[in-house]
Amino acid sequence: MSRFATLLAGTDYPARLVAWRGDERITLAAFRRDVAALARHLRQNKVQRVGLICPDAYGFAVGLFAALAAGAVAVVPSNTRPQTLVDLQGDTDTVVGEHWASVAGEAAALPLFPASTRLEFQTSGSTGRPKAVVKTLAQFETEALALERLWGARVAAAPVLATVPPHHVYGLTFRIMWPLLSGRAFDVRTHDVWETVLAALPADAFLVSSPAHLTRLAGIAALAAGRRPRLVLSAGAPLPFEAAREAQRVLGRLPDEIYGSTENGAIATRRQENAAMAWRALPGVDCRVEEAGHLALRSPWAEGGGWVATADLAESGGEGFHLRGRADRIAKIEGKRVGLDEVEGHLTALPQIDDAAAVVLEEGDAALLAALVVLSPTGREEAGSLGLFRFTRLLRRLLADRLEPAGLPRRWRIVDAIPSTAMGKRPAALLAAAFVVTDPPRLPDQGETRRLPDGTVEMELGIRPDLLWFRGHFPDLPILPGVVLVDWAIRYAQCSAPAFQIKFKAPVLPGDALVLTLPPRLGKTRQSFEYRRGSEVVCSGVLRWS
Repeated sequence: MSRFATLLAGTDYPARLVAWRGDERITLAAFRRDVAALARHLRQNKVQRVGLICPDAYGFAVGLFAALAAGAVAVVPSNTRPQTLVDLQGDTDTVVGEHWASVAGEAAALPLFPASTRLEFQTSGSTGRPKAVVKTLAQFETEALALERLWGARVAAAPVLATVPPHHVYGLTFRIMWPLLSGRAFDVRTHDVWETVLAALPADAFLVSSPAHLTRLAGIAALAAGRRPRLVLSAGAPLPFEAAREAQRVLGRLPDEIYGSTENGAIATRRQENAAMAWRALPGVDCRVEEAGHLALRSPWAEGGGWVATADLAESGGEGFHLRGRADRIAKIEGKRVGLDEVEGHLTALPQIDDAAAVVLEEGDAALLAALVVLSPTGREEAGSLGLFRFTRLLRRLLADRLEPAGLPRRWRIVDAIPSTAMGKRPAALLAAAFVVTDPPRLPDQGETRRLPDGTVEMELGIRPDLLWFRGHFPDLPILPGVVLVDWAIRYAQCSAPAFQIKFKAPVLPGDALVLTLPPRLGKTRQSFEYRRGSEVVCSGVLRWS
């Protein structure tokens, strides 16, 4: 019999705190009542498949256990994007969202559902289509008991806060399943920014986080000793060593990292006391590196319990192993699982694109997603009218309804054909080579030059996104440095070593089309100039020389 079913169907400890929402405190008695009421509603409506897409962790937990108690399959999507919700509605009989309470109805007794009760998780498969991973409650229970043996004494009765959503297996396991079985309360909110996390952080808390958040602690003041969490967990991708040290500075604790997967649950852990720390298998889990470099594992909470080969590459080291990347086309971007085939499928479904390839580029410790695209006639027309910068932003907006932010390409190349080998394969190294710029341009594309009757010269300038000056200025919002505009004005006006008076009125972005106006010189030592974007003046000034 499921331990969760025994907990929900029982009457003991009714006042035990399960969760909190701001000042609201939710007891075990209320949780039992809400689960029973929703389960009754689902049974009455003969629901067989229930989609779960509730960002509120308590609502998610109610929907999950109500579905299981009603004998339905609980289906957990890979993300909460708008199109994912549309697809989920087509794949299930009903979706439990933020308004689950409005259909709960009257409570009823809960059945003792078995530990073999199954949940279905949809992940990004290597084929580009969602892959269904089925797990049982017994697997979650076995894993939660192992986690309690490992960290229970350190965590004690700490309340749980999280920056990861409940629909990820990691979030579900560590912020709902383990706390429920161990008697800890959880915050229902998924905190997106550190300001809300730290404002809500009680003393001696337990923080469930990820690299997507722990790499963004720079500039935040260190917590006072009395407010430091007892345990900080991170999962989703390896945490850069520098980020681990910064987390220690701010939170007062080195994060304990979790390596795992949807299919196999938590596998290994490490705490980066130095940059060479190896991953160590969790108690009860066996890991080995096979001849081809693939990591294999055997876990009591993985289906079947036998040896399973993973797509992760590893090498033995110390008392554990070191990860060396992925062997398939599932990448980890900002701690999120991104299927490269899925990204390509959504790109080629756009009317602007005939063919596409996605590739992961490494920039320091960070991995970012890039795309090579072959444009259709429609795409070529739109790119010509919008400019490359605005056109690629249009593509990102079109993809945003189907992909999480981590799955949206940040680097783009428009090509005549996708690079491939003689056998027609597209190796990642060949794709990545298309993004290597050996000699980036320093001057804009020069279009038509006109000389007006009064002697004024007008030059059309195309601001290419691959100009050298955009590198690092700034990574998330590239802006052309103002000094470059001055340099171009000096160059085109053929001045030498001038002083200048300049006004900058608007930023110049990649893909902009500018007109540089050079009126006749004012005497022998003065030259005025003006840059316009359409009717808008972005920069103007006067050059003076002796």
